[in-house]
Amino acid sequence: MWEIRKKFKDYEQRKVFAGVLDEQTLFTLYKLSNKGYFEILHGFIKQGKESCVLLAEQKNKNLVAVKIHAIAAGNFKKIWPYLEGDPRFYNIKHNRRAIIFAWCKKEFKNMKIAFKANVPCPEPIAQMNNVLIMEFLGEDFKPAPRLVDIELENPEKVFNEIIEYIKLLYKANLVHGDLSFYNILWYKEKPYFIDFSQGVLLSHPNAQYLLKRDITNICNDFKKYGIEADPEKIYEEVVK
Repeated sequence: MWEIRKKFKDYEQRKVFAGVLDEQTLFTLYKLSNKGYFEILHGFIKQGKESCVLLAEQKNKNLVAVKIHAIAAGNFKKIWPYLEGDPRFYNIKHNRRAIIFAWCKKEFKNMKIAFKANVPCPEPIAQMNNVLIMEFLGEDFKPAPRLVDIELENPEKVFNEIIEYIKLLYKANLVHGDLSFYNILWYKEKPYFIDFSQGVLLSHPNAQYLLKRDITNICNDFKKYGIEADPEKIYEEVVK
């Protein structure tokens, strides 16, 4: 898989990359590159235990984000409850690799639903095995900041926008499932939702619980701006 490693411009990034990804993931990246989804890998945007995100460049110079769900480090026991009640994945095998692949596909499908529903989020481009390619949100090779990392000038307006996006998702039969300032980017003067892997359809047995949790998290996050909102009242507005 040296060919995919050579796609890194930076030698140090290439060494880090080679040390954290298994051969099958490298082969998946190789196939996606051959299909034209990216030409150059610029390095890591985000590194975590269960996933990492790389910045990549296409032949036409457009930038994309490449998210890789780690197979070895994936907590499949934590993941399984989100898949178990989803009719889209009722027949997956109970092994680590199959579950991580389904987890990645689930995020891709959820992002497609959100994007189609006009919820600001990265446009999903392609998915294969444990690799997801999506629109890059950022400028000058730098990713857009998370809400947790900035101070908002008009927090009340942003709060109302986020609640409207939650409503749009609900009308599209989806709950984000892991919403907070950590999973919302600030891009082009708007909040953008990211990290949809824990999202569930409304038919999922935990959908209402996760919706209430999302709303409560957002209300709690905005308390730092002096905004006091009633999560239960907002929940009733969303589901009516």
